[in-house]
Amino acid sequence: MLEAMASARVGDDVLGDDPTVRKLETRMASLFGKQAALFMPSGTMANQCAAAAHIVPGEEVIVDEDSHIFQFEGGGLSRISGAHVRTLPTENGQYSFGQLSRAIRPVNEHMPRTGLICVEESHLFSGGTIVPIDYLEEVYGMAQHHGIPVHMDGARLFNAQAETGVDFEKYGQTCDSVFIALSKGLSCPVGSILMGDGSFIERARHVRKWMGGGMRQAGYLAACGLVALEETAPLLSEDNSRCRRLGGVTLALDGVRLAQATIDTNILFLEVTHSGLDAPMVEAALADEGVLALALGDRLLRFVTHRHITDHCVDRAAAALQKVLSN
Repeated sequence: MLEAMASARVGDDVLGDDPTVRKLETRMASLFGKQAALFMPSGTMANQCAAAAHIVPGEEVIVDEDSHIFQFEGGGLSRISGAHVRTLPTENGQYSFGQLSRAIRPVNEHMPRTGLICVEESHLFSGGTIVPIDYLEEVYGMAQHHGIPVHMDGARLFNAQAETGVDFEKYGQTCDSVFIALSKGLSCPVGSILMGDGSFIERARHVRKWMGGGMRQAGYLAACGLVALEETAPLLSEDNSRCRRLGGVTLALDGVRLAQATIDTNILFLEVTHSGLDAPMVEAALADEGVLALALGDRLLRFVTHRHITDHCVDRAAAALQKVLSN
């Protein structure tokens, strides 16, 4: 990636003439069967640009109550889009169709209009769980029946696709817009790609501008995305496999237990059950052993595998966790 950055042909992406950015956007749009794409500095900005491009202020956005766009983006839906946000519970990222149907507003001047439905693939908070493609198709069919667009937070979709084998274009057919994070499993230093039809991307480009997301010689960053598609994407199934291996080891440890139903991709959540330890304490102790994890609250601990994590790293992490819990 560093070599690609150093040799990248660049222009001015704010003016739309950076050749490397345009090459990445064109390739990603083609991969997902979308008309156009837009290079973004971050996944949060991609999600927020999408919402603002889909709705007018005051319209309602239906979101999973545990979704990234609602929980971890600083309240951007209300602040940036002026959205009226309606949260629904999900099971592993899947709405109940009955609840979703009832949440769609009837035409009534006293109520906000339902302007957008959001889905997430894979579902972060349930441990990178893969949302089935047939479910996504059904949600999209329901939304189309009511004339409501669907936005997919596909930050980690590449890891999901590595397991399902479903064509990216088929995923693209289950939503009106989708974004991919280049800086998650694809291991780029910076960036995301937002995709949709031409008029949507034109609106999103305008939103990106007033959010300060336009970057000049962004081709130096986009070059990493082109490398990732060729070199990193084929390895993602190995990351997922190593995560399952680490999860399997933890089943034999006292003091932690799996906090997710399945290990589908490269995210592992453990609940710290040790009476004398909490998650921040375990995080700090693991760091002393050279193992990085993330405490989310008092009891939840997150591990993520990626291209830098080898089988030996998994063995080291398991041994370090066993040492911390036993001591």
